[in-house]
Amino acid sequence: MGVIAKGHAIGHLVLGAILLFCALLIIILSGVMAGKADVGAVLGPWWVGLMIMIPGILGVVAGITKKKCPAVGFLVLSIIILIVVGIITALMAIVVAVLAIVAEVAKDCVKMSLTNTCKCNHQGTTFDLHGVSGDDCTVIQDIHGLATGVLAMMIISCLVCFAGSILGCVAVCCNKNNDQPTNTTVIIQQGQPQPPGQQQQPPPYGQPEPVKY
Repeated sequence: MGVIAKGHAIGHLVLGAILLFCALLIIILSGVMAGKADVGAVLGPWWVGLMIMIPGILGVVAGITKKKCPAVGFLVLSIIILIVVGIITALMAIVVAVLAIVAEVAKDCVKMSLTNTCKCNHQGTTFDLHGVSGDDCTVIQDIHGLATGVLAMMIISCLVCFAGSILGCVAVCCNKNNDQPTNTTVIIQQGQPQPPGQQQQPPPYGQPEPVKY
């Protein structure tokens, strides 16, 4: 099994730790947001945090062990997460924009505790907002803030995965020196020594060397 360079291992460790941090924040913020919105946890984007956590773990493992196998996994998953979470981030941006409008409208709403709805009258238009927990309708502003935090963590995760794909390609595909063996054994074979009586004596000075037939 090949190894990666020390600098590349440190890069994998740092990027993996950032992904784990972002994934943890996404899970926590999604849980709080689901509670305030009075919806099931299934509807929250917490599962995106679990997706981001997988390459984060591989990045940390590759940084600690310096093995090429987890580095390859980090490279592949970084590309996949970059594509998938990038699409989800674009959809989440639309949701945050809608929540920003609803939060602005909610300032003119009154909470009806019996029906758990908000009676709104915004610029002459009357409508109801359902599924709003809390004592008043300003909880929608809290939901908007939490959703904005989740969106920010998704954007950071996409940037880290983009950097991780470049780092993984350099560490795995462009670094062949570390795959060569470092320990080389040199064997020197010497001729067998001849007995003292059979050693050939040099010819006397001035006489030619005898020819062997």
